Amino acid sequence: MWTTFAATVGGSATGLTGLTFIVVAFRFDVVATSQEYRNRAVRTVSLFLTTTVTASLVTLPQPTWAFGLELLVAAAASASLLSVLDHAARRGTSQHARPILVVLVVFAAGIAAAGLFATVGSTNGMGFYAASSLLGLMWAVYGTWVFLTQAGTDQINAVANVHDQPGTVPTA
Repeated sequence: MWTTFAATVGGSATGLTGLTFIVVAFRFDVVATSQEYRNRAVRTVSLFLTTTVTASLVTLPQPTWAFGLELLVAAAASASLLSVLDHAARRGTSQHARPILVVLVVFAAGIAAAGLFATVGSTNGMGFYAASSLLGLMWAVYGTWVFLTQAGTDQINAVANVHDQPGTVPTA
């Protein structure tokens, strides 16, 4: 029953992963020199890849309990990787804790909840999988949009502010 949804979500995530690579290549000058943006790029791709992998698991013919274990492993691996990348992206920046980490936890928790249901032989938790998949897609698309529209704007704004100050000479 969930294979069509999973195929749609997985295909969307795969296509959007390619788009993210194009956006990062387009903004490579900024991403390559910024630890924050490099980690955010990997986090965005990780969201897409987790969504793709879990969608593949849904479509695999296998016992429900095995599917549940695989979802639990995917959720744990994704949560670990995403939290490390989020922490690394914030290191050295002025950003305080934002709801980003909450979104990442909810994403992984939904996949884990579906996995727990499946390990006992029930598919009643697939709604959690669906919600997490859609959340992962939306948050990763947002991350890609940030690269396209905001990467490097801090440097541009800093130079613009120097130009707006009377009596100052820009250094760049």
